Amino acid sequence: MEKCDECNKGIVEKKKVDYEVLGVNLGKFDAFVCANCGETIFDGKTMVEIEKKAKQQGVWGIAAKTTIGTSGNSLDVKIPKVIIEFLNIKKGQQVIIEPLDKKRFQVIVG
Repeated sequence: MEKCDECNKGIVEKKKVDYEVLGVNLGKFDAFVCANCGETIFDGKTMVEIEKKAKQQGVWGIAAKTTIGTSGNSLDVKIPKVIIEFLNIKKGQQVIIEPLDKKRFQVIVG
């Protein structure tokens, strides 16, 4: 048994753990988990499996660069099609937009 590199207290055990990407559970995968702090580490082979599953589910690499545009006196943000499909949003749908800090904002669909 190995000690945890993160907390230097717990013992690392091999377990099957759930893995989520963007709120989509991809299933259970082999991981090394610290019994003390919960640090979870996946080996390279497992990460390849996770990436493959995420691509199959359509949640891998959907971040995108976009441009700020204008609409009358307001600014608008163009949302790429892949994100529109993932969020299932439609033209005219109301959302909440709020700043998180000086460089980020979030859009709440609902």
